[in-house]
Amino acid sequence: MRNSWLALTAALLAGAPLLAQPPAQAPPLAANNRLDQLLMNWEHQMQGVKTVAAHCVRTTVNQVFQVTDVYEGTASFMKPNLAMVKLTKKNKPDTYEMYVYNGNSLWEYSPQNRVVRVHDLTPSQVPAGVPVAQENSFLALLAGMQAADAKRRFDLTLVKEDQWYVYIKIIPRLPSDKADFQEARLVLNQQTYLPRELWFKEPNGNEVKWDIPRVDSGVPLNVAEFVNPQVPPGWKVQKMPRAAEAAPPGNVRPRVIRPNQ
Repeated sequence: MRNSWLALTAALLAGAPLLAQPPAQAPPLAANNRLDQLLMNWEHQMQGVKTVAAHCVRTTVNQVFQVTDVYEGTASFMKPNLAMVKLTKKNKPDTYEMYVYNGNSLWEYSPQNRVVRVHDLTPSQVPAGVPVAQENSFLALLAGMQAADAKRRFDLTLVKEDQWYVYIKIIPRLPSDKADFQEARLVLNQQTYLPRELWFKEPNGNEVKWDIPRVDSGVPLNVAEFVNPQVPPGWKVQKMPRAAEAAPPGNVRPRVIRPNQ
């Protein structure tokens, strides 16, 4: 199963710099267009967020096997590139997922194997100052992309707006983005522009929904938990090969690390 923890992490990122993108004509922004107003407000609001802590529920629907998995837990982020997610499977407290990104490596905790897999990231994977989540174009949109860039790369539709939330439908324009997802829906809080819900359909038809009933910004976080992740007693640490070293000649490196469960 594809591991989509980075989707939530990116949804919680705040105004991080963007990866360089292929040149393309961006549709003009119009001050009298409600969607454009919301995009510009979203861009401005996210730039001021430094830390985020959230309670979240991830539901994944496998369309082939008709299996639904529900995980619940927490996610936190600290600028510029520190992130942590821990999710526990519903009704199975011993089954959990945990990931820590500290700017240079991704730590993947595998409780069933009592192993921590450390994915060291090459400079090409993570340009200076850019979180790993932004390797994925869709995730870059959620990470505080400039409004003009968002319109250039995606067909965005304001589906609904009420006093509490803004509902935006997202369809990728570019082939590279279509490889990441078919369509998505992002629900933003009207006051904070932080995410309330994120749903997307993967290229294989599977659906992933992140429900975020509580998200707080500006909360104090312990830097040491990100920079020096702890290894549980009795567990092993497994250094994973870099993507460039692991890929056979001629293969294209995936744009997003998707650890196996």
